[in-house]
Amino acid sequence: MEAAATRLGAGCAGVMAGDATEASSADRVAAAAAEALGGIDCLVISAGATAIGSVIDAKLAEVRHVLDANLLPLFLYAQRVATLMPEAGGSIVVIASIAGSVPHAERLAYCAAKSGAIGMARQMALDLAPRRIRVNAVSPSLVLTELTREIIGKADDPEATLAARRARHPIGRLGTAEEVGAAVAYLASDQAGWITGQDFRLDGGLSLRAASA
Repeated sequence: MEAAATRLGAGCAGVMAGDATEASSADRVAAAAAEALGGIDCLVISAGATAIGSVIDAKLAEVRHVLDANLLPLFLYAQRVATLMPEAGGSIVVIASIAGSVPHAERLAYCAAKSGAIGMARQMALDLAPRRIRVNAVSPSLVLTELTREIIGKADDPEATLAARRARHPIGRLGTAEEVGAAVAYLASDQAGWITGQDFRLDGGLSLRAASA
């Protein structure tokens, strides 16, 4: 993030440390963004954590952490930014996951959290429609971010695990951050002005294979 802020300049990007699950951090970030940008008409919420565990062996503390990390930022930032958006409206895009609609083994907390994120996006779309604020979710399958690389790196055989994950996608490859960014940019734009309450899946066909299994 700091590299992006340096490259784009203070007028386009900024970095602020905080805890996305704390109301005080949401207050500071929203106020600083509105001041720096001269207002806010788009919010992209990308926050989360994951943990390995089934309903049998998942740890309560880890489940709470994953639920909090994935759901509280959506509520806190949408609540604050919605009141700062102009009368003409705006767009909120929630980064969810294909795991919110396609179950993944040993991912109880994460699947539940991302399913909740999709549900919250739909509910917020209904609540915020009178304000002309559109809310949509984007649900990628595996994209090699720092988080997913860290998780795969903990496997007994990371290379084999990565190959297996790639093979789950009928299109034959994993997604890229640029592809997710393009979907987000579209939903934030005026071209998507009649789209709200939707879950956009970017999954290389993974959900199609799951449906036919």
